[in-house]
Amino acid sequence: MAQASTQSPTVTAFQAAVDPTARNSISAHHYVEMLTAEACRHRAVRHPYLKALATGALPDTRQALTDFARHYYGYSAHFPRYLTATISRLESAPHRKALLQNLVEESGDYHEEELALLESRGVKREWIVGVPHPELFRRFRESLGLQGDFGIDGIEVTCWRELFYDTMAHGSAAEAVGALGLGTETVVSLIYAHFVAALERVDLPPQATVFFPLHVDVDDAHQETLKQIAVDLARTEEGRRGLERGMRKALFLRASFWDFLHERAFGLGEEARA
Repeated sequence: MAQASTQSPTVTAFQAAVDPTARNSISAHHYVEMLTAEACRHRAVRHPYLKALATGALPDTRQALTDFARHYYGYSAHFPRYLTATISRLESAPHRKALLQNLVEESGDYHEEELALLESRGVKREWIVGVPHPELFRRFRESLGLQGDFGIDGIEVTCWRELFYDTMAHGSAAEAVGALGLGTETVVSLIYAHFVAALERVDLPPQATVFFPLHVDVDDAHQETLKQIAVDLARTEEGRRGLERGMRKALFLRASFWDFLHERAFGLGEEARA
């Protein structure tokens, strides 16, 4: 799996944020690399909840995964909607076409080399081909004994989903790409790697947990598509500001969700065991 670059350009993120001259002194490519590095260092990616989940430091790993599955579905099931909203904000036909391909892949369409890689990791193609990603996550939930959608989502998930979607549906094209691309797709493989580690300690059939290795091993194409669009949008100061704003919103919202689950995992929330 290709890893996001963490090599910092000469200009720091802080300098670029407060000084327009510094912001415009580096190339669009380096600017996006700088934002990518910032995203990979963010608390949403290195959260104590994720580290505890991966290392077995939570009181009950299976219970924590069940709680995650119960709440995360209210966000993840809407991913095609987020992607569609982002496509609608893009003015460039090539950009829209590239993201439409990502939308096709979300429905379970893969390249042969991706399937070969997954099979080498123990993921059988019949588990995933033609199966939309929300359905894969639903399988994971059901393997943990969760049936149905549980009605109305909690306020923590509702706020995350609605504020995230609003960023893409009503923000600028750059803000939408910053949120979905730099603040989400760029870091999702790093985040899901913690869940892959946690699942090694829980007795679940691999077909039921395929959602996670799938996103760790073959999400590079999605990341690269959005990153290239981000580079094009970073050729203007307005575009750079939009990318930053969207990325930081997405990361903040995700980190807040991990805070919520972390409290519940340790029984600190008011209704942690509800």
